[in-house]
Amino acid sequence: MTKTIIGLFLLVFSINAYAKCWIVSDLQGKSSFSDDGYEFIDDAMSGVAYKLIIHGKKAFLTNMNGSPVSDVAYVPLSYNTMVGSYQSGGGITVETWSITEDNKVMYSKVMNIPSFQKLTSTKAFVGDVAGTCNE
Repeated sequence: MTKTIIGLFLLVFSINAYAKCWIVSDLQGKSSFSDDGYEFIDDAMSGVAYKLIIHGKKAFLTNMNGSPVSDVAYVPLSYNTMVGSYQSGGGITVETWSITEDNKVMYSKVMNIPSFQKLTSTKAFVGDVAGTCNE
């Protein structure tokens, strides 16, 4: 009985320790699009903030009101990093999000969409962790 109680305590404690929510904003970096000959350009996601949530084996990127940002399905790789993908019409989008120890967020995105080549692109951004949040 004692082992069961200790086991349950450790399980609950480890799950709660793995639940994180960050508010990220002011992402800036570089993008490269097929339509522009893959020349890198300055790019940004300004004026928006998102919630990046990692909870155990689940991960989400939401608007501040809790609604999903996109159809990308995410999985956590660690307590502070998640990767997501979305496939449609023969194309694929892959995103990574990672929170650093110095309160920055790193974001990368690859879109390979043969049926709509203009959207085939890559992005690499760094932004700010504006704070933490409740899930």
